[in-house]
Amino acid sequence: MTPPLTGRPAARAALLLLADGRFPAGGHAHSGGAEAAVADDRIRDAATLAEFCRGRLHTTGLVAAALAAAATAGLDPLALDDAADARTPSPALRAVSRRLGRQLLRAARAAWPDPALDRIAADRPRGAHQPVVLGVTARAAGLGPLDAAHAAAYESTGAPATAAVRLLSLDPFHTAAVLARLAPEIDAVAEAAARAAARAVAEGTAAVLPAASAPLLDIAAEQHAAWPVRLFAS
Repeated sequence: MTPPLTGRPAARAALLLLADGRFPAGGHAHSGGAEAAVADDRIRDAATLAEFCRGRLHTTGLVAAALAAAATAGLDPLALDDAADARTPSPALRAVSRRLGRQLLRAARAAWPDPALDRIAADRPRGAHQPVVLGVTARAAGLGPLDAAHAAAYESTGAPATAAVRLLSLDPFHTAAVLARLAPEIDAVAEAAARAAARAVAEGTAAVLPAASAPLLDIAAEQHAAWPVRLFAS
């Protein structure tokens, strides 16, 4: 039986908590590639920020959303962790994803104690990939695959938008407007990710999940990791 796309209405507040930048999951220390993009003059104002966020949403954002949705739907998290590894060619980004997964897992086990969270902590002591942990967390919180996909898709745009305020002193009203205008695309990506997750569950394999790539993000992440001084960890 295919699990429902959305979670229980009573658990919807958990989705707000997971998407809240103040949730202690470590995301505030990461720019989602925005710091390197600012240095390369690819982000310089609200318009170029919107272009960057849109590109990230439809590539790595879609991949993360599908992984999170599949984990919430009950696909083997260890298989999904391997799938996330295969979809993250940059060693720097793999390390960041596992670091963020480890931090999210700490917060999740405190907020929503669940045996599934304990198992992934034991199976991946150095940290599972963040989208996979997000999906397992969403399931523990009573959310559904579409909820998890929305959280991951939003995060793919929210992190660079928030970072751009600090990096460029952009008007926060303008960065909020960027995210508001991207909202229909965030919804569409989340829905596509949830459909892909449902197919993966039906076929019993993570191989059918999206594998969209963003080579420039990978290259910039490797360069950024070598900077001696930087404001954000990634």
